[in-house]
Amino acid sequence: MKKVLVILLFAALCLSAAPVLIEAYQEGTITIPEGDHDTVTLVELSFSVDTSCYVQFTAGGLTSFQTKMLLELDGNYLFPAAIVQGSTTLSALVVYTCLITPGEHTVRFNGITLIPGPSTFYNAYLQALIFLPDAGSAVAEPPGGAVEPGGGALRSVISKGPYVNVQGATELVDTSGRAIEGAIEDDKVFISTLPQGTYFARDGKRTVVKVVVVE
Repeated sequence: MKKVLVILLFAALCLSAAPVLIEAYQEGTITIPEGDHDTVTLVELSFSVDTSCYVQFTAGGLTSFQTKMLLELDGNYLFPAAIVQGSTTLSALVVYTCLITPGEHTVRFNGITLIPGPSTFYNAYLQALIFLPDAGSAVAEPPGGAVEPGGGALRSVISKGPYVNVQGATELVDTSGRAIEGAIEDDKVFISTLPQGTYFARDGKRTVVKVVVVE
């Protein structure tokens, strides 16, 4: 994983753009019962940009039986898809690069059964590497290894722009537990005014996502 990220960041520098990464990971497993044909969303990302820019999506995961795994951007499928065939657990990988317009975008990594199941999906991940035309400040979190204070796995978000969507978050606190007033509105963490540091978006006592602001 580290080697892949080094290559992507080098490509971003060659484009004279600021690379910004958003990541999401599947929690638990999703199973389509035997005899059913169905489409399920394994991982979803929602983000906002204020300028036209290129984005590279990378998604992967594990699945059993015969399935198709592909990306959906703003309601439109992005081809090609990864076709997984066999009765054992196999991995899938999808990479796609496109130009996006200013505004909010939603990308989904979907799993589709090719023949009646059962089919199981797990350990799916979705990354969006955004090549912004300006450097500025950013919000970043190294992939994997994010741990909530007191232990336990933690979903992470890496992004830059007006805001990052964090569903269910009601407050933003720093590492000392101090609440940041006015940072969250309608499930959005507004990051443009946050100083450098580490923050936790929370729904009551439960940590929803960790945000790290870097210069």
